[in-house]
Amino acid sequence: MKLNILNSIFKHATIAAFILTASLTLVAEADVILYDTSFAEGAGNVLDKGDTQAVRDDTLWQAASGTGWTHGVGNSWIFNTQTGDGSPPDGSTAEGPLFKILNLSGKGLTNENALNLSFNYSAWGAAAGTGKDDLYIHVWGFKDVSSTSNTVVADLVSQEGNSWGALTGSEYDDFTRYNLKDGSVLSAGSSSNAASRAITMDNISLSETNDGTQANASFRLNSTGTLANYDYLAVSFTRNVAGQSGEGFAIRDFNITAVPEPSSLTMLGLSLLGLSVRRRGKSKLSRSN
Repeated sequence: MKLNILNSIFKHATIAAFILTASLTLVAEADVILYDTSFAEGAGNVLDKGDTQAVRDDTLWQAASGTGWTHGVGNSWIFNTQTGDGSPPDGSTAEGPLFKILNLSGKGLTNENALNLSFNYSAWGAAAGTGKDDLYIHVWGFKDVSSTSNTVVADLVSQEGNSWGALTGSEYDDFTRYNLKDGSVLSAGSSSNAASRAITMDNISLSETNDGTQANASFRLNSTGTLANYDYLAVSFTRNVAGQSGEGFAIRDFNITAVPEPSSLTMLGLSLLGLSVRRRGKSKLSRSN
C-alpha cells in the first residue's frame, strides 16, 4: 500500500514538473511588441508630410504633402478623405503611402518568425459593405549593408495603391530589402513586387456617414525566416480610391508584434507530459484487467 502511494506521488510530481517546465518556457517565449500607438500624441508628433521620400532615421509616420493623410489632432486617429478624380490614375493625390519605419535593434528578437498586425479603423461614405475604397498594406524587412541616417527607404508619391522603397538603383545599395509577403527582394522603381502588398482589404465601408463606427482588423504574416535577420521593418498603408466615391478612411490605433516559433523545450515538455499521461492511463487499464 505504501509503495502504491509513493508511486502515485512520483507520477503526479513528474506531471507537475513537466507542466511547470512548459509553462516557464511559454512565458519566456512571449510575443515582442515592436510598436504600439493610439495616435494620441500632440500636433507635429505623429505625422510628417514635408518630404517626398522617407529616410532611415525618420521617427514619425511619413506621407507626401500632396496626399490626403492627416493627423486628427485631439481625435487620436490618422485619416484620409481624399477622393478619386474620375480618371486614371484614380485618386492619385489620395494614394501616396502612409509609411512607418521601425528600427529593430534592441528589441531582443531571437526566433520570432511571424508578425501580428492589428488596428482599429473607420470607413464611411458608402452603404456598409459596398465601399469602393481598397486598402493595401505593404510590409518590408531591411537588412543593413552600409546605410546612413539619410538612406532613402520609401518613395512617398507612389500611386494606384502601390508602394516602393525608392526610385533609383543607387538608393538601394545600402540595404537589401525584402517584401515580407513572399520573401522576394525589392528592386528599384515601380517594380512589380513593390506593388505586391502583403495584406489587401477590398471594398471597405462601415457606415454611410462618419459616425464613429469602428472595426478591428488583425492579420498574421509569416516570415520566410526569423525576424532577427532584419535590421529594420517598414509598414506602408496605401489606398486605391475608385473615382469620386466620397469615401473616408481612418486608422484609430495600430499595434505590431513579433510572434516566436514554438520552443523546442516547450514541445519536448508537452510531448513528455503526453507520454506520462498515456502511460498512467495504460497502467490503470492493466490493473482493471
